[in-house]
Amino acid sequence: MKNTAITIIMAATILIAGCGKKSPSSSRATDDQLATKVTLTKPYPLHFDGDESDRITVQYAVIELAQQAKLDYDWGASQTNVGDVRRKYITPEIEGIPLREALAKILKPEALTYDIRNGKIVLKKN
Repeated sequence: MKNTAITIIMAATILIAGCGKKSPSSSRATDDQLATKVTLTKPYPLHFDGDESDRITVQYAVIELAQQAKLDYDWGASQTNVGDVRRKYITPEIEGIPLREALAKILKPEALTYDIRNGKIVLKKN
């Protein structure tokens, strides 16, 4: 009985320990998505009434680029992490570069970076 209980506990520990890790295919998918060539140039897409096509906010630029790589954007977590800087207007000229480079080009001047959690880009302060 004692050996059976120890075996069950060990099996449960091994199972639980592996739950938080990314599977190799998940990690590869994210790497592939970050390597996706993306483009964002004027005129920028309009996102709300009164928006102008000669500028775009940091968050909408990230969203536009993320969509090209089949990633989403986490509005709530990004707002919590970086506040109003995500609403700053920028004028990026990005043509055919990997998403990871495009994000760096947009976020670094604003002292921001990002994580990818559950297929969503989450902005954070550098």
